[in-house]
Amino acid sequence: MRTYLYKLTSDRGGAPCAPPPRAGQDPLLTLSICKPAIRRTAQAGDRILGISSRALALSDGYPLSAVIYAARVTGAVDPRVYYAEQSAFRERPDCIYAFHQANGRLLHSGRTRLHDDPAYEPRDIGSYPFYRNARTLLSTDFRYFGAQAAAIPARLFRLRQIAEELGQGHRVFAEDAPEAGELDALFRLLWKRPTLHTAERVEEEARGHTPRASRKAVCV
Repeated sequence: MRTYLYKLTSDRGGAPCAPPPRAGQDPLLTLSICKPAIRRTAQAGDRILGISSRALALSDGYPLSAVIYAARVTGAVDPRVYYAEQSAFRERPDCIYAFHQANGRLLHSGRTRLHDDPAYEPRDIGSYPFYRNARTLLSTDFRYFGAQAAAIPARLFRLRQIAEELGQGHRVFAEDAPEAGELDALFRLLWKRPTLHTAERVEEEARGHTPRASRKAVCV
């Protein structure tokens, strides 16, 4: 088991994506865009911690270096499944690409403005024909807090320090890492809180809408 830790620069419901479940469905968190290195390598049983960045604290007033979401990975889906025309995930806000079986290409579906700029494609899906970055992670065991992000307790000193010092990119902790005890304690603490959910519809990762020519990819 590994634990991935990274900072979110945007939290609009695209990554992570955990909309309220429909009647008869179980809650599901997906990570299908942004953080390609994590999506390529994480396996079932691994854990992910997404914490707030300084940029997000300044733009949206989130508490600094606090846990926006925590998830235990329960599966992964190939892009030919997640983005298929008849995909069971088709209505999810982050299912923004479409897999064309005839030519094996992934193209933005056009049904949302979320990541509709081609600048996002290398990180979201990678290049044709392999699309190495197009793997989607699934979690049915998660906690999402959004703007009510949970502070890392001061007693978890080492983990709090790492979170505060972390820049762009991510950290990976092995099961026997010196920080393992603090990570386990944090997950136990987070699971005492009920989960919230992301937006049912997501148009953009950044606040507001700017013309295509001036929009920049914000995911890392």
